[in-house]
Amino acid sequence: MVVEILKENGINAETVSCDTDMFKHVDVLLTTRSGKKYIINYLEDIENIQTGMKTPDFASKAYYERRYKKFENSFTTDNKSLKEISFIDQDKLSQIDEKLGYKQCGLYMDDVIEQVKKEFKNFRIIMAENEYLTEEMKQGEKKTKSEIYEKWQNMTDDEILEKKLDWLFNYFNERMDLTGHTDFVMYYSRLLLKQVLTPEEYKNITRYDCFLYNEDIPEQCKILNILDFKNAENKSKIRFCLLEIPDKAYAFSTKPNEYQKLTKEEMEEVKKYAVISKTERPSDLVLKLCDRGNALPLIFHPLGSKILNERADLIDNTLSREAREKELEKLANSIETTDGEITSITIPYPDGEKIYIYIDKNYEFVVQSKKTKDKTIYHYDEETDSFIQEKTKEDDNER
Repeated sequence: MVVEILKENGINAETVSCDTDMFKHVDVLLTTRSGKKYIINYLEDIENIQTGMKTPDFASKAYYERRYKKFENSFTTDNKSLKEISFIDQDKLSQIDEKLGYKQCGLYMDDVIEQVKKEFKNFRIIMAENEYLTEEMKQGEKKTKSEIYEKWQNMTDDEILEKKLDWLFNYFNERMDLTGHTDFVMYYSRLLLKQVLTPEEYKNITRYDCFLYNEDIPEQCKILNILDFKNAENKSKIRFCLLEIPDKAYAFSTKPNEYQKLTKEEMEEVKKYAVISKTERPSDLVLKLCDRGNALPLIFHPLGSKILNERADLIDNTLSREAREKELEKLANSIETTDGEITSITIPYPDGEKIYIYIDKNYEFVVQSKKTKDKTIYHYDEETDSFIQEKTKEDDNER
């Protein structure tokens, strides 16, 4: 689609692919009037563009080396020859973005997030100082500075996590004129929460993808204000998200600048008329396998991501960051991902077991033990947005 639009505007463009699976990723190969060629990853960069982030895959050498270098002396998966590819470095791209007005106040969202990350390290002190300054402007009886600082120092870790999320929703929601997948990237992925929260805080957040049917919305709906009825994608099903922490939950949808904070009791009330499904964070292991460019329907399948995340969690958590990264790289390299008639993943485990995952002829997700041949077929139930398990054994002549 992008290629056709560019061609209509007199720009020499064609698609180019580095992946092998049935849903292979496609980039755009631009040729300028001077003959320079650039590879543009619009599909993945669009999420960054929607949130005002840097676009690391836009004609970058790092992206080329990660995905296309293997084709330097041959042809890409869609028979394109890559010769004399040019690149745009970050400084030049920053100048272009400045001229376009893409950067806000001369800053990318990355810069803003980095500043928030630094301030969150001293969150208790900064919030105590802010509250003290607010108290100073009050008329009448005021709290003392020591009382305010003591209050913030005595807050539990769960209370601090709640205060941080309050702050993020109040201030980052102003930029949230977003739809679709980007709300996930912005709020729960590596672009925001994983950056500014501590690893312990991030693990204490559970994300749910949710929906309710129009006809099931009660008159006294707790989350009515956040539901995006204007979104064309919400026809019979109205979709929204929940972020749950130990004592509270945050509900929001693609409706700009709106969120609802819920108590545990209110969340239980919402569960009575909404379908709520826990979703998986994209772990570093999932992201590493994504770059490999095959078996993506399984890697990003909610069950596939869950199994991969659980396997990554078996790596010793007491290792240093560098040692853990090496183990994660080693694990990623040991996982077999294939395409073809059967798209599959084979995951090795420390006890010698290997789990084989594939999509069967009925397009259902299957998990099988290589040792015992026991397998589980997951049947998707659209009404409840969940999977029903069927346990069986493989017949000798099945495959």
